[in-house]
Amino acid sequence: MKDKSSFDLKIKTQTLMPSSMRDAAIELGDTLDLCWAAAQAVFGAKARPEHALTLLPMFMQRADAKRQQLQDEKTT
Repeated sequence: MKDKSSFDLKIKTQTLMPSSMRDAAIELGDTLDLCWAAAQAVFGAKARPEHALTLLPMFMQRADAKRQQLQDEKTT
């Protein structure tokens, strides 16, 4: 995530927000930033924000599958 973005500043001012929500917001922002970088890597100058948004569910599914795999390996 970019240093001192408007998102970062907003998160810092939300002092009453539960830490779990803050952590989730930061993780989501970081993941969207990663999706945007992936879209740019594939599409170059033709990358559009909607490409990143399309990738987001795929990233989340892969992360969930990996988390489940690791959990399954711990229990066996």
